[in-house]
Amino acid sequence: MKITPAWRKVLIGLGMVRLALGIIAIPLAPVLYEDHFVWLMLLRPTKEVFLAGGFFARQGDESFVLLYLAAIPISIFGAWLFYLLGRSYTKEIESGEVPGFAGKILKPERVKKFEKILDKRGPKLIFLGRLAVLSSAAVAAAAGAARMEPKQFYPWDLAGGLLAIAYTMAAGYFLGEAYEKAGPWITGLGFVAFIGFGYLIGRALKEE
Repeated sequence: MKITPAWRKVLIGLGMVRLALGIIAIPLAPVLYEDHFVWLMLLRPTKEVFLAGGFFARQGDESFVLLYLAAIPISIFGAWLFYLLGRSYTKEIESGEVPGFAGKILKPERVKKFEKILDKRGPKLIFLGRLAVLSSAAVAAAAGAARMEPKQFYPWDLAGGLLAIAYTMAAGYFLGEAYEKAGPWITGLGFVAFIGFGYLIGRALKEE
């Protein structure tokens, strides 16, 4: 798959839009959190937001299915955008000099670090990286820069991404149940355990 200079510009433009949406969501978060949580899920689909979404679904304030669907566009296709950017800037990433705005969203050192892990772990990094406390954008960019075949990357990332959204929201749902039954202390311990699980997966993937 050859990415032409014209497509490069399109990908960079989409990267700028993705970055802008995430930034815009930060000052809007307090308002969206209270009254329009589905929009927060759409604009800034992070694990913390997924957890809160599951909690709200438990409370009956939001639809679990609607929140799940809202999380997909940027969470899944945003990572695929970075995969294509990684493929597009392979030579520049290898040299450590990515020009312009691309250099701000594709950090060569970080991408090359994940490339090394990818060489050892293969598609398992793509799948489990979604469940761990790792940057899905950096992992996807590394897969692109390493010329991982689309038929390998897309299915593994899609499976891992959809599972990560579902199980993180489910964790928030059951933490909400713990809050109802046992109070905030149990909920806090459950949150710490959940984050710790993701950290341990990420650490295991990074080990040489």
